[in-house]
Amino acid sequence: MTAFRKMLVLAFAAGLGSTTLAFAGGMTPEQQADARTKVETAVALANIAKADKDGEAMLVAARLLAQAGPVAEQGAKVKDGKPTLMDTGKMAKMAKDMGADAKKADAVASMATSNGETARSDGYWYYSCDSYNNCQWIYAGY
Repeated sequence: MTAFRKMLVLAFAAGLGSTTLAFAGGMTPEQQADARTKVETAVALANIAKADKDGEAMLVAARLLAQAGPVAEQGAKVKDGKPTLMDTGKMAKMAKDMGADAKKADAVASMATSNGETARSDGYWYYSCDSYNNCQWIYAGY
């Protein structure tokens, strides 16, 4: 391989690596997988908690979402290019109203910021499906 080709390959690999890190909000693959698992589990658990009116389950869902970062509400409208995010503080209050431990609910509510966004400010998680109905949570960096 010529020196020019080697430089081209290295430049391409370096560009690809930096694009991946920018897209993932600087998370390592392990951190991204952990956060995606928390989002998947928390959203499913929150839906079950709403249906069963289970405050403890809602509290666990809110805690997981607060740790994973901002999550776009499924089906909610996008305003000014930004999604409507799930509000973990509101979820913690809902958990308290459903009978969850008040101290635990207040602790989870304090993890959320005033506008419902949590931990990360460089992007958010959203649910995406392709034309074959393969769906997954994807992290979109700003």
